[in-house]
Amino acid sequence: MLYGSLVIAYLFLGGTAAGALFVISAWSLLFRRAQRPSRLQTAFEALRRRVYIAGVVLLVFAMVCLLWDLGNPGRALLVFLRPHPTVITFGAYTLAIETLVATLLSLVSLSQGPLSLHGRARGTVEILCCVGALATMAYTGVFLFQGGIPFWNHWSIIALFVLSSLSSGVSVVLLIDWVTQGQSLLLRATKPLQLCHIACLIAETVFLAIFSFAAFGNPSANASVNLLMEPNMLAIALVGVMGAGIVAPLALETYSATHKECRTIPVSDFVCLFGGLCLRYCLIACGAH
Repeated sequence: MLYGSLVIAYLFLGGTAAGALFVISAWSLLFRRAQRPSRLQTAFEALRRRVYIAGVVLLVFAMVCLLWDLGNPGRALLVFLRPHPTVITFGAYTLAIETLVATLLSLVSLSQGPLSLHGRARGTVEILCCVGALATMAYTGVFLFQGGIPFWNHWSIIALFVLSSLSSGVSVVLLIDWVTQGQSLLLRATKPLQLCHIACLIAETVFLAIFSFAAFGNPSANASVNLLMEPNMLAIALVGVMGAGIVAPLALETYSATHKECRTIPVSDFVCLFGGLCLRYCLIACGAH
């Protein structure tokens, strides 16, 4: 296969990390606009710190996968030392810049000294993080769109990857909050985030349908479509992509958002992440056969 497991890992880790960083940065910008109880502020600061650190770790692993896939360390360095206007160069720089911004925010969240940022300065860095995260999520789709493979040759794949990455990012934030803080005040404050997740999953379903109609209607993509319809791959698509990636988290997130309990969060978000990985596997395996 032209695109192997390293590319699948890069697309999943890079998109998920960017989604989580976008969610926590946007939430932080909105969180400061209103007066909050001190306990809630303390809980949110702890969550923000953990998500930034997790985002940096995931981005570093994504960069390693991308550069390792190039096969030659010298070639990887040339991407930065002698840049050319290519999609690979854009992606490498986008990942690097987003990693640096997220690292800065991680250090700021850990520091009470000279590195601490407040007010507009912190808000400006968080806005930069949001912009960089959007560029990174979009690039994971552009990476395939520009590959010259008929199965991927439709603009909807970019929107699909952005929404899938954003959905995975929400899941990472909710899971980190659940694992590290349990049934805390902050969990009850995640209802708006769960509603955003529901909207994101619905939009992802729409663009997955648009992409599927485009692929099935493209005669040049018949080989990829035939591979997708084989029993094993079709099972992954239906159970993994549709079931775990959209239907199950949509149902569980809706139940949790409309009730006072949060017990569905770990199940909903674990299966959502698994579904995001299945989506990338199916698209890569069927496109680059």
